[in-house]
Amino acid sequence: MTRYWWFEKITPHYSHGYHVIPIYEKRTPYQHLLILKNPVWGRFLVLDGITQFTEKDEFIYHETIVFTPLAALEESPRKVLVIGGGDGGVIRELQKFSEIEKILQLEIDSEVFKACQKYLREISGNYEDERVEFRIADGAKFISEAQEESFDLVIVDCTDPIGPAIALYTEEFYKSLFRILKPRGRFIQQASIPRFYPETLPMAYQRARKAFPQVEILRAPVPCYGDEIAFITASKEGESASQPKRQLRGRFYNPAIHQASFAIPSWWKEFLTDLS
Repeated sequence: MTRYWWFEKITPHYSHGYHVIPIYEKRTPYQHLLILKNPVWGRFLVLDGITQFTEKDEFIYHETIVFTPLAALEESPRKVLVIGGGDGGVIRELQKFSEIEKILQLEIDSEVFKACQKYLREISGNYEDERVEFRIADGAKFISEAQEESFDLVIVDCTDPIGPAIALYTEEFYKSLFRILKPRGRFIQQASIPRFYPETLPMAYQRARKAFPQVEILRAPVPCYGDEIAFITASKEGESASQPKRQLRGRFYNPAIHQASFAIPSWWKEFLTDLS
């Protein structure tokens, strides 16, 4: 079986190297898709040359983006919107909560969904669950047209702001998020890795602040990324998410981790203006 070294170019002067077995490759209408296998990380998904997750540590990312906003909500969400997340990891974590009545997932690239269902099925949720509705759709377009105050929670599990994800980091997008959330609703979105892509977090943070009364930043250590990844979260009423209202636990997530994730390193603040 063919094995070779594959390198993820992080910056012009730094890369990650993986000794891999190629599993699948396709140029979709939106991006270049790779699924590779490494002895340490297992199978992993690569989009446009950027590692999205690995089998070994994906649970850290998926628990953070699901458990954190769920624990921060005053009441359990009934209706959840997931934008992106074609690998199914977010769906898997949401399905652990029986109080959720409806999960609508919008994925723009059907090829990502099909490839992950075939080659990375073990990390995915159950799409036969009657609570789950999956659509191939443009998330930004959908929320611009969606009914006002229709979701308790929106999880934006997107790639970095390149290619099809650019529309998910605009002022218009965040204003649409505000409009479709219920009065006590909340959203969360990944905001890249400040160490390597320092422009993404301040861009997302400042644009979201033009729509929401308070935007908070949290972080999670995902080993395959090479450093901590940032997330932004906000509620319609401006309530802080830093103190969990429910005692949830996962393989990575717990109440202490929840509180600690909102402690932002000083050097992150150096490129964030007016951080409250």
